[in-house]
Amino acid sequence: MNRSIRRLYLVLAAGFTALILVLGYWQVIAADSLDDRPGNPRVVQREREIDRGRITSADGVVLAYSRAVRVQGKRVFVRVYPHGDLAPNVVGYTSATQGRTGLESTWNRYLAGSYGTEPLLQRLNLSEKQGANIRITLDTRVQRAAVQGLAGVTGAAVALDPRTGAVLALASSPTFDLSKVAGNFAAIRRAQGSPLLDRATAGRYPPGSTFKVVTADAALQSGMFTPTSSFDDTGSYVVNGQTIRNFGGDVFGRHDLADALTFSINTTFAKVGSALGPGRLGEQMTRLGFGKRPPLDLPEGEVQPSGRIGAGGKLLPNDQQGEDAARIAIGQERLGVTPLQMAMVAQAVANGGVLRAPYLLTRAVDRGGAVVYEQHPRDLGRAISPETAASVNVMMRRVVEEGTGTAAALFGLSVAGKTGTAETGRADRNDAWFIGFAPATDPKVAVAVVVENTPQTGGAVAAPIAASIMKAAIEARG
Repeated sequence: MNRSIRRLYLVLAAGFTALILVLGYWQVIAADSLDDRPGNPRVVQREREIDRGRITSADGVVLAYSRAVRVQGKRVFVRVYPHGDLAPNVVGYTSATQGRTGLESTWNRYLAGSYGTEPLLQRLNLSEKQGANIRITLDTRVQRAAVQGLAGVTGAAVALDPRTGAVLALASSPTFDLSKVAGNFAAIRRAQGSPLLDRATAGRYPPGSTFKVVTADAALQSGMFTPTSSFDDTGSYVVNGQTIRNFGGDVFGRHDLADALTFSINTTFAKVGSALGPGRLGEQMTRLGFGKRPPLDLPEGEVQPSGRIGAGGKLLPNDQQGEDAARIAIGQERLGVTPLQMAMVAQAVANGGVLRAPYLLTRAVDRGGAVVYEQHPRDLGRAISPETAASVNVMMRRVVEEGTGTAAALFGLSVAGKTGTAETGRADRNDAWFIGFAPATDPKVAVAVVVENTPQTGGAVAAPIAASIMKAAIEARG
């Protein structure tokens, strides 16, 4: 009898211990994850009681705000997106049932009033649940130009201030409307073209000939080549048993490196890549940010790193020995890049070789007008020497003046750029690119544009979109 009672006691004690451990885990260790879980009734009610801060663009346009409404006699707030289809991936949404994305997620601490002494004051009922307002770098005039340029096509566009890294535009097409998230999210998720994917920061594409800017940087940095280094093109170049040819089968004969960038001569850049090898090319890629997630203030999964992509989407080393440097040099060989990364390439050249961290938030201001947080331009290091950046700047100007990028020209302004037409494996279907900056002599905007699944070239379809974005940025910023 005593033995049975002892067993029952041990079983009950073990059960109570397990219960205490489980309750402790969920109430202490996992409390935050429970709070953040969409659909949690407690979270739903708490979210509705918060007067979240506004999100305002650089040119003073309110992109998100909270409006008070009465529900069953109780005052609650709903989120309003007056320009919901302008920059939905950037602004993001906040929903107790769908979670948060974009800036609504990254800067939720300030928007929801969960900073400083605010949470304590709210718990003591000494303060209303009010969030801080945030101002961002996005300029709606530039963003609108990007959205309009991409209308009717699938692709993305990025515009940066090359001097600071501030994001002026970040557009992805097809797009969606933030104002419809609360009522019809399922339809958005099912929509053709995956509009929830931010192609500007998370879409990875073969860069095609836009990567030749990176190769040109590495070539001049190495000291092995100059803009006037001479080459003889016969229309083909055999390397590792495979033949590389120029676009359209063109033959250019005697020319120099500057000519090779101007007219996008594959054979020459393949030769340069072979001479540099994966080590030198990889070092330059690393200096320009390839292989790392760009430090943009959007949620982790919404910004992808660029580089050489292996099985399962895994990034391979930039400088892996034995790789086909000739094909890397012309933008092939498993390269997968985001428009954001390629805009950073253009930005570094435009900024005299110094790479800047891209950013969106400038400051958070509480309801009393006090600045509670500020974000400033930040260097990521010198990616290119000043001399190399100046030489590549001049070479890229020729691309727009007389080469493959003439459709990006702007009247009265010097524009520097590079086109790209990357094969997709489907006949007559390319990913068309343009990267560049303007004015070339005093850059105020750096851009990257990609158009997916098009029969056209980068010079024909991406360059005109880039031109309209650069024009809008220069006009908006004086």
